[in-house]
Amino acid sequence: MRPWRHVSHSEPCRICSRPDWCTRSVDGAWTICRRVDNGTGLHRVDKSGGEFWLYRAVTQSSSLRSTPKLPSQPQSERAEPGVLDQAYRALMAALPLSSTHRLALRQRGLPDVEVLRRGYRTLPLQGRAALARGLVDRFGADVCARVPGLSVEAQGTRRWWTLAGAAGLLIPVRDIDGRIVALKVSADHLGEGPKYTYLSSTKHQGPSPGAQVHVPLHDGQTGDPLRLTEGELKADVATALSGLRTVSIPGVSAWRHAIPVLQALQPARVLLSFDADWRTNPHVAHALGQAAFALVKAGHVVLVEHWEPTRGKGIDDVLATGHTPVLQSVACAFGASLRGRARVWTGTLATIPAEEVPAWH
Repeated sequence: MRPWRHVSHSEPCRICSRPDWCTRSVDGAWTICRRVDNGTGLHRVDKSGGEFWLYRAVTQSSSLRSTPKLPSQPQSERAEPGVLDQAYRALMAALPLSSTHRLALRQRGLPDVEVLRRGYRTLPLQGRAALARGLVDRFGADVCARVPGLSVEAQGTRRWWTLAGAAGLLIPVRDIDGRIVALKVSADHLGEGPKYTYLSSTKHQGPSPGAQVHVPLHDGQTGDPLRLTEGELKADVATALSGLRTVSIPGVSAWRHAIPVLQALQPARVLLSFDADWRTNPHVAHALGQAAFALVKAGHVVLVEHWEPTRGKGIDDVLATGHTPVLQSVACAFGASLRGRARVWTGTLATIPAEEVPAWH
């Protein structure tokens, strides 16, 4: 069996260049990238439903001709969404929101009422065992063993429940029914680790949170337009600032996970809003193009939000500074012609007459 190890800042993924979430073989011959599909990898789906792509190093070595045995998957199955929601809500209720994190959320553009509504909390380094013990006492060990983030530590003959994750801002990840199905941490101190990480138990052979689509709390109706982006906090901020439901996919190449959400909500229009660097990052551009044309083919009216990089990296940055992105057709955004003449709209959604949207499908 070829040994595997997680990527890091010193040895990032050779496909997406990121220091987290992906895996590489110790001999450097294979890479598992969970973000980027550049067309040369083998597509796979793990037990939790998360997509990944297996890439082989460019070499003539005969040892690379066969597909390697993949890393072992978590031994415990993840609990059902309703159970996860109850457990995570109980955890969040036991945690505060620090003044530092509250200020940071305000600076992102979120008013206090939105901060309260969306349920952010502060995950400290200290007191993890007490937090975990409270959940075990309430829900039982069998249930908690299936909740990503909870695990049993051992030292000699001593064993105790604890909670994973870096110290930082705790962000609820919600499904289409508003249930908290995962938790993500925005780390206070980066060190050698990534900025954003899921609470997971995989290091202890427990359940993974999977590849979750985040659907922010929103008062809209089925059929309302929506936006697709990457990043849970970014989606929350964009939803609050624009009033447009902004759904977060778990990676730029993981847009397929949003299809069930689109099928359920049946949006009148779908706005694709990836970070501004998609024009210079071929991997992100490839994923955005795939998403755009697949959604058009599925019958959705798709527009691409465009802004100058000086306005901000993500859609949340742009909206927080009071700017409105330009809306482009897929044909215009990608320099292709689907049908008719490419159009660029420069207003808000409300200013676009329905009859002016091309019937690409």
